[in-house]
Amino acid sequence: MDDWAHLHDLWQRCTGQGAASGNPGLARDHSDIKALYARGISMEDALHFLYQQRPTLQAYTDWIAARTRPRPAHAASAHEDVLSAAELRHFEEHGYLVLRGAVPRTQCAAARAAIWDYLGASPDDAASWYQPHPGKRGLMLQFSDHPALEENRHVAHIRHAYQQLYGTGAGIYASIDKVSFNAPETPQHRFLGSALHWDVSLQQPIPFKLQGMLYLSDCPAQHGAFHCVPGFQHRMAGWLRQVPPGRQPREWAVDDLRPVPVEGMAGDFIIWHQALPHCATPNRGPAPRMVQYLTYHPDHCQDHDGWI
Repeated sequence: MDDWAHLHDLWQRCTGQGAASGNPGLARDHSDIKALYARGISMEDALHFLYQQRPTLQAYTDWIAARTRPRPAHAASAHEDVLSAAELRHFEEHGYLVLRGAVPRTQCAAARAAIWDYLGASPDDAASWYQPHPGKRGLMLQFSDHPALEENRHVAHIRHAYQQLYGTGAGIYASIDKVSFNAPETPQHRFLGSALHWDVSLQQPIPFKLQGMLYLSDCPAQHGAFHCVPGFQHRMAGWLRQVPPGRQPREWAVDDLRPVPVEGMAGDFIIWHQALPHCATPNRGPAPRMVQYLTYHPDHCQDHDGWI
């Protein structure tokens, strides 16, 4: 089945029109998500359009065509190993890795400018950092469709690092994800992020998949840095067995585990094993922390059906 066939099935399932209408939602093998990502379209944007608008097939086809973003030529460059033996050892032990200077600072500046424009805010007007905006969801912004963000998604060094970690024979594809805007805390504006958490079911064993984020701004430890629990992928099963009776593992993790900051500069990229609990943190710096989320998924990897 080609990519358009997967997108056509998605339209049928979400709008209730056609033969696939009896099985709503996304395909279990993620084939429709992969087809959307190949066009530079986020899953959330597509689902919002389909469920809210219930478009005709022609309207849906036109929307897909208008939102499709061309991939740069280097997005298909041949793989080459870019991680050193020391970097691979660090990832194996700690479950995360920082690619220093992976993205040029000029590209990070272009992405920051796009975020400021999206918010209608300014780095020189602190009051504008806290103004309401319909695209704000806590720290997350419903913003993924911009040439500057698309450029960052196809940096060869990042793609090669992912493929090396997955195994050089693995097929992978880039996600189309959102950005984060973490303004400094004030007495009137408190931290809006999530506590320590996982983005995956805790059913064992957790599949080997990677997550990632790009620092668009410089981020020392106290400026809202990403935090994680290093090495937890090796001890998670044992830790789960020791969760006190009557406590939920996700709640107990917040009380029991001590994450550490992963500092970075604009252009540094963090990759982590999805078994690592992680979180953003309150920003006690002078300016908003901006981040672009990006990962590469393996072509053939199934998550667990049950969520625990």
